[in-house]
Amino acid sequence: MSRILWGITGGGHFLEECIKEIKLLSENVCVDIALSHAGFEVVCMYGLIDPLKDFGNEIFMEGVHGYSSPIVGRLAKKEYKAVVIAPATANTIAKIVHGISDSLITNIVAQALKSKTDVFILPTDIEKGLITRLPINIDSKRCINCDDCPPMQNCTRSAFYRTDRVRIDLLRCNACLNCIEDCKYNAITFGKKVRIYIRDIDLENTEKLKGVEGIKVFKSPNELKSLC
Repeated sequence: MSRILWGITGGGHFLEECIKEIKLLSENVCVDIALSHAGFEVVCMYGLIDPLKDFGNEIFMEGVHGYSSPIVGRLAKKEYKAVVIAPATANTIAKIVHGISDSLITNIVAQALKSKTDVFILPTDIEKGLITRLPINIDSKRCINCDDCPPMQNCTRSAFYRTDRVRIDLLRCNACLNCIEDCKYNAITFGKKVRIYIRDIDLENTEKLKGVEGIKVFKSPNELKSLC
């Protein structure tokens, strides 16, 4: 069975769709997963780390395996048919475009290109205005800052805390979603859609990425189906 190395960076946009494509791909191909430090945090925020572990063959985390994990050496030995970076944040794209390889994901891309391994990248910042989904979020207009806050009291991850009002530490949250049921004021949401506006420099770097030899840039998660 052929092997593919799939890198995930710290972008929530396209994340759920990419996880679904990894699952489909894993039915026919051995997929190893590489998570940047931020990628691991975001995967956890969206409650996707356990599903990813179910169908990922090996999972390499920057926070555990470092920036130059031995997995990078596998590329020199041509163990992987292709490298996929999806979703790829603006920060990752900027580093690749400018030849910087100071992280697990950018080291993987650099070594893949050196070994003539095909690289496929799905940038998060592909157009000026994007609709994206938020992880767990507290609506300040609905939250009345209860003295006895059930979501805070019942959270097994101690993700809630109080400053001027009740807030949530997303780095502790694993998106179990129990807090949504616990809040009787419907102040907590998951997957709320918001519009964001991409910086011109990030759009410019995405365009420059298309000109890097050995890299194919995808515009949507649906295009990833062609990897199967």
